[in-house]
Amino acid sequence: MEIRNVQKTGDMHYLYLPTAWCKKHKIGSKSKVSIEQNSDGTITVSPQIPERKPKDLKFSINETDQEAIHKLVVACYINPISSFEINLEKEMDFTKLLNQKRLITIEAVEIDKKQITCHSAAPISDPDSLLKTMTKKIKNMITVMQKSYHHDLIERYEDEIDRIKMSIDKAIISFLTFGSQIKSKTIDLYYISLISKDLERMVDHLICVDHKDISFLNLVYGIIDNLNSLIENIVHLNHKTALQFIKKVSSIAPLKINNIKSYDKERIRLSLITIADVITDWAITKEIEK
Repeated sequence: MEIRNVQKTGDMHYLYLPTAWCKKHKIGSKSKVSIEQNSDGTITVSPQIPERKPKDLKFSINETDQEAIHKLVVACYINPISSFEINLEKEMDFTKLLNQKRLITIEAVEIDKKQITCHSAAPISDPDSLLKTMTKKIKNMITVMQKSYHHDLIERYEDEIDRIKMSIDKAIISFLTFGSQIKSKTIDLYYISLISKDLERMVDHLICVDHKDISFLNLVYGIIDNLNSLIENIVHLNHKTALQFIKKVSSIAPLKINNIKSYDKERIRLSLITIADVITDWAITKEIEK
């Protein structure tokens, strides 16, 4: 840390910017900087970075593997690209491709014979709200599983959760690439990304749980409800609330894997343990920031 004296001329207070910082960010006499007053009383001075426009990507691939193409499309979608066009050497059965995580539900992606195109939507500015929505949708999905078990509705919830995860990725990558406006702090985006990833993985196994296994679904619902409360009041997250969440997750005992159903339940438990680890890390970060 460098301490500098505040100087005063008339009613104006000022201090000199560090020379090394100015050289690094090419700050000169005609440059502009942005000043943000933070809630903790500090002030952040940032260089005014020239606006970088997202690129239009266009390429051709000689590939027929459905999973590989799907991963490529998702990677293009979550990156800050104005548009992309993927041309295939051979025409393929797109009905099979669409079945991979129901690719057709991805916003603005169009598929036509040997071409996949997309004009990306505007970047999301609030991943924190998306994570809150994600936990609420998981709670609603569990309720449907317990009460009515409408298979199509459960699939729609899974689709929505997948879309939210991609939107979170898209927002964070856009912020890290172009410095787009995001309400959350950079360190918070890191934790949001980790939690959303494990929640999506957990849901992939959750939809396979027998709807008659009410006791297990109730345990998972209670944990997700607790997680939702923590995220809703993230500014108050601390080691005490993190320890309570860890104990909540520990209420699911380890399962002996002897069939596919027990495997799915054990994968859910492990995902929740990973989320508890992230929540604990986040809690300590929050206490350091105070």
